[in-house]
Amino acid sequence: MIKSSLVCIAVAISVFTTGCASSSSSSGSVNPNLKKDEPQFFSKSGGSACLIGATIAGLACLGIKDDNKASACLIAATAGCAAGMTANYMLDKTRADYHNLEDQLDASKKQVQDSINSTKTLKATSEQTLEEDRAEIEKLKAQIKNGTASKDALERKLADMQANLDYMKKRLDSDKSTLAEYKSLRDSLNNGEGGKPALNNMDAQRKSEELDAKIDELERNIAQLDSSIVAYASQTSMLKNDVGQIGI
Repeated sequence: MIKSSLVCIAVAISVFTTGCASSSSSSGSVNPNLKKDEPQFFSKSGGSACLIGATIAGLACLGIKDDNKASACLIAATAGCAAGMTANYMLDKTRADYHNLEDQLDASKKQVQDSINSTKTLKATSEQTLEEDRAEIEKLKAQIKNGTASKDALERKLADMQANLDYMKKRLDSDKSTLAEYKSLRDSLNNGEGGKPALNNMDAQRKSEELDAKIDELERNIAQLDSSIVAYASQTSMLKNDVGQIGI
């Protein structure tokens, strides 16, 4: 029984670290500049909820009568992770940390602003990285042409660009998920699921409108980041074609 418990707990943690956390699927290296102003956890609330959901589900699978309990635990923990991430974790944490509606709205607005700053930084660095990569690609092509570099150099560059692209896409997915969480939190607070106003409803209404404006700003910035990533993906695809053409 103890051994089975340890298996289930290990599986639950594994689901969190491999399925909920982000990792690069490429053999290349991510440009460290892209990680400037990176959130502590891409989706901190979702990640915590995932761990909680996966662990609870993993422990619950102890009651499953299955010859392959590890497999049963994996299925249960994966489902638990998904279920946990749909819970309104952000609302629960906001209510726990702040007790009146005005403070909850102010804290939420600050969180959204932090996300805006992070998204803006990634957009700027992704565009800068694209320009630098384009220049390096042209330099490598010229070196290959005159015999001072080999195709391997271009292949390594492609691997690094793919790693950059994978990272940017994961950050974008995280930003979109966080935006959805912010919207859910705002709706919950507006529907009276948060604290009571400390002063008057007029002040709370003003702060709610400020939060709305910040969420709209974040949504616009995410759309702009998406466009920048599309441009980077296009350049990566072009390089892949170029690498394939060399030596034919």
